[in-house]
Amino acid sequence: MSAALLARIESSAPRRPWCGKYKDAARVRPLQVALRLPYLQINSPAHRSWLQVDIDNSRGAHVWEDRNLPPPTYVAVNPANGHAQYGYALSSPICVTEAARVKPMRYLAAIEYAFNLALGADRAFRGPLAKNPLHPAWYLWQPANDAVYELGDLADYVELPSFQDVMQRRVDFDRASLGRNCYLFEVLRTFAYNAVRQFWRPGGYEPFLNHTLMEADSINSTFVRSPGSLSQSEVRAIARSVAKWVWKRFTPGDFVAIQRARGIASGAARREASRDLRDRAIVRAARGLSTRQIAAELCVNQSTVVRWLKAITA
Repeated sequence: MSAALLARIESSAPRRPWCGKYKDAARVRPLQVALRLPYLQINSPAHRSWLQVDIDNSRGAHVWEDRNLPPPTYVAVNPANGHAQYGYALSSPICVTEAARVKPMRYLAAIEYAFNLALGADRAFRGPLAKNPLHPAWYLWQPANDAVYELGDLADYVELPSFQDVMQRRVDFDRASLGRNCYLFEVLRTFAYNAVRQFWRPGGYEPFLNHTLMEADSINSTFVRSPGSLSQSEVRAIARSVAKWVWKRFTPGDFVAIQRARGIASGAARREASRDLRDRAIVRAARGLSTRQIAAELCVNQSTVVRWLKAITA
């Protein structure tokens, strides 16, 4: 057993992780008990400290080499069939709760997708339960040096989908569980900002929350069922986070201020566009075009062109 790996898992796993002798008989137990079992939850619900990949392939331990990817922090191999799970330790854990900064979470989701795609990883693997690399049921391989990665280091090895690809569903969410979380969060947040105005009244939060939960379920139903859809606990957690945030941070006063700012910006844009058309009209008049010809080219009224030209000669 690697002391460094043990220390890293002890620091990243929940105090009472899911664990078990078999995958389908998992229970929550104290960490020191869980560390002695073949299956273990090594990422906490609030933070991702590990990028985990499951390879259902008889050469599972070597696929990362075949695809020119960086060495995992550990490889846990099933001696019966060669299937393996990789763990890439992240130098800085990524928060995945409602308190998370969205950009790092999006970045990790894109990396997770790209690694799963490049490695031909098992789409059914969702965690949180994984092979415990410290247990003697698995062959353990580790690189000579403790491999710990910044997100940017991992991203250098793969082609990442853009955030627009994720939002427009041009990626396969079965390849990235965190990608589905990000998509649900972003779409639901947009929905909630529009919907909350219907509930701005005393006692309106609970109806707004229920409305948001229903929409979250509807979005989740568009993911491919088994294993594509998120669990009900994940969906409810995201919906509650979004509803709570929007209710507290987006008030009627905020809405009025936003509308006022948009009006000012729109007016400025219209004035800028008008100035641009006026300048183009002046240039065409200097070339000898008639007001009728100028109006036709610029798709404006002839009287408007006449007014612009009069203004510069007044």
